[in-house]
Amino acid sequence: MTKDLLDIYSDFLIAQSHYATATSLSNLLEGSISHDRITRFLNKNAFSAKDLWQYVKSNVRQQETEQGGVLIIDDSIEEKPYTDENTIVNWHFSHAKGRCVKGINLLSCLVRYGDWAVPVGYEVIRKDLYYCDIKTKKTIRKASVTKNEHFRNLVQQACKNRIKFEYVLADNWFGSKEHGVYPS
Repeated sequence: MTKDLLDIYSDFLIAQSHYATATSLSNLLEGSISHDRITRFLNKNAFSAKDLWQYVKSNVRQQETEQGGVLIIDDSIEEKPYTDENTIVNWHFSHAKGRCVKGINLLSCLVRYGDWAVPVGYEVIRKDLYYCDIKTKKTIRKASVTKNEHFRNLVQQACKNRIKFEYVLADNWFGSKEHGVYPS
């Protein structure tokens, strides 16, 4: 992984308010990095949560404190209304909108020390199973791994990575005896 190119591309995605393409990034950089190099970089690398941790680990170690750290786990949906349904782009319930929306559902895990926060893990919700709804007789997709299982996996991975934190902050629908987390 070319860390400099990853930093440039990440900053570009954050700052971009329209379509993000390799050509537009190359044009923005006045051709100093070719669009072919950016495309090869993106096609060659399949980034995972493990890659994210390796990328941020040294920064976390510099910032972490013995007390006061919190692990924040939240889900979000990147809406993709015009994309064909598949295992990742699917219908998910949006608590913000109070209805189902089509998009990519991402469960993210951040660690926070004071005013400093950085993502340390994530899970993409994949609806990889099909079943037939008896009432509507429609084929519906379902995830073989639940969000609650992903939640537990993210906390366990943070512990395996020896991330220091005192509390886990999450929405109340993650509260359960299995997690050792109870809604207030």
